[in-house]
Amino acid sequence: MKPIGLKNLIRQLKQKMQCEISGNLMEQKISGVTADSRKVEPDMIFVAVRGVRADGHSFISQAINNGAGALVVDRKYKSDQMLNVPTIQVDDTAEALVILLSAFLGNPPKKLYAVTGTNGKTTVTYMLWNIFTSAGEKAGLIGTLGYMFENGEVGKLPVTTPAAESLWKLFAEMNNRGITSVALEASSHGIHQKRVWGLNFKAVVFTNLSQDHLDYHKTMESYFDAKCQLFRQASENSTAVINIDDPAGADIVAVCPGDVITYSMKNPGADIFAKSIQMDFGGSTFSLATPWGKFEVRVNIPGKFNIYNATAAAGATLSTGYSTEDVLRGLANFDGIKGRFQRISMGQPFQVIVDYAHTPQALHNLIATARKLTTGKVIVVFGAGGDRDIEKRPIMGNVATKYADIAVITSDNPRSENPDDIIDMIVEGISSDNFIRITDRKDAIFEAIKIAQPGDTVIIAGKGHEDYQIFANCTIHFDDVEVAREAIENLKKIEL
Repeated sequence: MKPIGLKNLIRQLKQKMQCEISGNLMEQKISGVTADSRKVEPDMIFVAVRGVRADGHSFISQAINNGAGALVVDRKYKSDQMLNVPTIQVDDTAEALVILLSAFLGNPPKKLYAVTGTNGKTTVTYMLWNIFTSAGEKAGLIGTLGYMFENGEVGKLPVTTPAAESLWKLFAEMNNRGITSVALEASSHGIHQKRVWGLNFKAVVFTNLSQDHLDYHKTMESYFDAKCQLFRQASENSTAVINIDDPAGADIVAVCPGDVITYSMKNPGADIFAKSIQMDFGGSTFSLATPWGKFEVRVNIPGKFNIYNATAAAGATLSTGYSTEDVLRGLANFDGIKGRFQRISMGQPFQVIVDYAHTPQALHNLIATARKLTTGKVIVVFGAGGDRDIEKRPIMGNVATKYADIAVITSDNPRSENPDDIIDMIVEGISSDNFIRITDRKDAIFEAIKIAQPGDTVIIAGKGHEDYQIFANCTIHFDDVEVAREAIENLKKIEL
């Protein structure tokens, strides 16, 4: 970051929010900005943000001791320390942080596309990235699987939507690489905590809404409102691409300030309508009726939900100037991603699918897709994460046993909870006897593959791309794909 005069920074803040200044401003140069007191270096400006687990105002002393050249605090904060260091008081420090990050790091890449919803965000962003690159653009991606640059290079991220500071640094790196288009997953946490506040999106996509993250949002109303915030803050120049087959779609449309493109598989009156659908385990073919013409689409991953995902990606790009040729080529070249309806094929006479589905709706959609493509039984292995929304656990138990022939209930990431207690809660929602409980996830996967017969489909749900399992006292390496392959190899040895 290049040093910027403090008075200049204050002018930039005042252009977008009300500020009250105290202390001697002088003509000092500020070397950078951070909301992490541990990262403060001499002459940096420290922004005290009130977070979920910690309040940045509690770490002002540490920031001052580390040499902070100025402070940004909210109007609730009062302290004699404010007399020692130039201090700027604002109504919202999270918003002030974004303005200051922009001052130091410059604007994000020109074309930002945000995708939000309970399910489908990752797949849609990868489809968008594929379309961008098919159009000959340098493209970036930020989301659940990490960040990706124009050459497919992937780096891990701790959360789906990074904190504002990390996000803007990624934007700066993308600018340095000449990246012009970026697909971004906007999680409800990220929206609520204003990690994506102040960004000017080319298009904003809504996929669907179903129960998730109630450990954080507490109610579905609060969860829905977090999604709405993304569309309310979009500029009039942004295009909103909305799934109107979802019950929440119409309410999302109502809050959008700019152009709206609706998509559907049920309502021919939608702007984009998918019909004439054909599916097998190799993918889907369907027709799209759009304002830009009618054409046939091929995607190499099956599932009704993936037709929705492809339609969303097509809507976002067609409505913002991409050619039908680039869109169709980008979708046709998309071969799926790790842990999203990922087929494990090792010559076994049954299908094995690994998927990230970890909500009741996603699990239902996954089983329903497998059912349509399966001549035999559908066997599903799943659990529920510890220290997360407990209300969905019995619902998932009901969904799994109602729509699959056999459910193998096991551990997910139990975290600080007892895995058997989580399974007990899942079982509370079950009124049938078509389930097995096996606490150890590896044993559960082995058992599901052992009992599978020719023509069956084994679904391993919940962890998808994750290569770890979190317990109360440790985190171990665990990859559903690796374990499934090991189980199939073991089955072959037994048969020999």
